[in-house]
Amino acid sequence: MKIKIINPKREKFQDGRMEFWEFGFMATTAGLGTRKYSGTPLALPILSSLIPPHYDTKVIDENIENIDFDSETDLVLLTFFTTSATRGYQIADEFRKRNVKVIIGGCHVSMDPDNAIKHADAIAIGEAEALIAKILEDFSNGNLQQFYTVEESERPNLENVPIPHYHKLKLDNYFNPTIQTMRGCPMKCDFCTVRAYWGAKYRYKPIDKVVEEISFLRKHFGRNTFIMLTDDDIAANLTRSKELFKALIPLEIQWMSQGSMAMARDDEYLDLMVQSGGSRIIMGFESISEKNLKEMQKNPNNRLADFISNAKKIQSYGIAIIGAFVFGFDNDDETCFENSANFIVDNCIALPQLFALTPFPGTTLTKRLEEEGRIISKDWKYYTGSTVQFRPKLMSVEELERGYYWTIQNVYSYKNIWKRLTGLWDLWDKYAKRPEHVLLKEKIDVILLNENFRACAYSYTLQYKVNTIEEKHYQKELNKLLKKFLNQRTEILTQAS
Repeated sequence: MKIKIINPKREKFQDGRMEFWEFGFMATTAGLGTRKYSGTPLALPILSSLIPPHYDTKVIDENIENIDFDSETDLVLLTFFTTSATRGYQIADEFRKRNVKVIIGGCHVSMDPDNAIKHADAIAIGEAEALIAKILEDFSNGNLQQFYTVEESERPNLENVPIPHYHKLKLDNYFNPTIQTMRGCPMKCDFCTVRAYWGAKYRYKPIDKVVEEISFLRKHFGRNTFIMLTDDDIAANLTRSKELFKALIPLEIQWMSQGSMAMARDDEYLDLMVQSGGSRIIMGFESISEKNLKEMQKNPNNRLADFISNAKKIQSYGIAIIGAFVFGFDNDDETCFENSANFIVDNCIALPQLFALTPFPGTTLTKRLEEEGRIISKDWKYYTGSTVQFRPKLMSVEELERGYYWTIQNVYSYKNIWKRLTGLWDLWDKYAKRPEHVLLKEKIDVILLNENFRACAYSYTLQYKVNTIEEKHYQKELNKLLKKFLNQRTEILTQAS
């Protein structure tokens, strides 16, 4: 039996427009040569690892290669997030026109199965490890059901899951690999799908299995590997994370992940994090409004009163915070934009990641907005986090969108990139205990990433007016520093060799 496992590309609704969450634009703007996309998808290699070897499986990431709809296929397994759902349904419809059975799984369809089934023969609701064996058995017997659902008691034990089939991907086309060391989240953030999809309890992979996966990736990637740990909160269990970091130190990798501000309270954690190669952390500030944080039921570790001290503490270790901020909550009015921009610049947030609030299917937020009649579109290709798909409470749709663009272009003006990064480097030079060549590499990477994020910010409708002469001056100064850091690092490495 021939099975295609497919990850759709996102259908772009505007030429030249980039999206912050995607990072795919880096493959072209960062000069990464033949690499077509940033991070490896996780669902494809996981699904492949769960299918017995007597099946003939082919893994296709449409971000990397085109789909041959006419090649011999018995079954298609599709998986995608909301932003790729429009294209995903198009792919499903094309295969079904050819009388090929299509099964769709993943977060989006698990949150919206009744609409998804219009494009599929079956929908997998929940984690594949608990469903795939039954799905394949029913398909082989000609007894495919419409819906397969994971009950809470059936969630997989991560101690027993196989190593994902990363080798089935065309790894040379990706900038970095991604792995997952945990699932689940007990937090009840009303805009987030993690708890609904992965469950309310943390589940962890054994540390030796994580090390095995990373070693596998290093071997198959064939180059110095920067790894994304896709854990939703790597600071959820500080004790476990410290043991993980100790195990990572001998591997000599560089990595990034997502985490709460709980890590700021533990110096040993931060020490071990940087020793193990942890250099960047995605951190959800979400809002600088106390009312917003309370109403969204944000993780209590992220207290507004501690934002400034925690950000300074974490970044002082030589870590770059990728700070996530969201606009459009019910207490946001037009003052939130300038206030947030000032906070980001004044506190030297290394890599701000800004979004318009988006009502993804299955969240508490979305259910409330639906009840209030405030959702204006379910055209999934616009669910990118950079367009407004609901009616805000204290602004118009247009005011929210304009304000969002203004803010993102403000913090990524060359003048404010300069302010943020020179302040950050003062902090690093004074406190960070990382080898000089490692710190220089991170300074270089942070400049390049800011350039990439700036390209993304300015691919949107222009709202922030800059002083052209001033911008050229700060761009030139950044380029001078970039060359200086490159030369310094080359000199250190040459002397060491």
